[in-house]
Amino acid sequence: MNARKVLILNQTFEPLQVCTARRAVLLLFNGKAERIEDSGQIIRSPSTIFALPSVIRLHHYVRIPVTPTISFNKKNILKRDSYTCQYCGRNGGERMTIDHIIPKSLGGRTIWENVVSACRPCNLKKGNKSLRETGMRLLHKPFRPRSASVLGILAHASLQHERWRKYLPPDGEDRALLGP
Repeated sequence: MNARKVLILNQTFEPLQVCTARRAVLLLFNGKAERIEDSGQIIRSPSTIFALPSVIRLHHYVRIPVTPTISFNKKNILKRDSYTCQYCGRNGGERMTIDHIIPKSLGGRTIWENVVSACRPCNLKKGNKSLRETGMRLLHKPFRPRSASVLGILAHASLQHERWRKYLPPDGEDRALLGP
């Protein structure tokens, strides 16, 4: 049960964090949260049958403190991109590389908006060329994440079912929660 992850939403339906199914069940039983989506899995005891939640919402509002800038490093880039190649969509976990969309040799900078996770074959295929030269396209526009909790949610998002997607900000310009 602890391997299953559950998305916790704030009272305002904003994604807040990810927890274990065990913690989510305790929040539900203690009346601190309500079930929004089920995972489809069931746990049984001698007297009770209980559907494991996939998404829960807290009954009280949790103020999210403004955090300092997120460190720019490979681990955080992989978390932001859900450990998924931004060219082909392959999920490679920790074995992913990072790639400059506009190569450094062509004036590209090492910033959040110019670096994405890539699998080794795609990184080799793109090499030191622009996207236009290779004919490759990005699956998602890169962005600067606003908080560490959002990075944690995104890292688990690709591993969970589609039920989480409607509670996470969409890709593109409308990612106010995730970054400017």
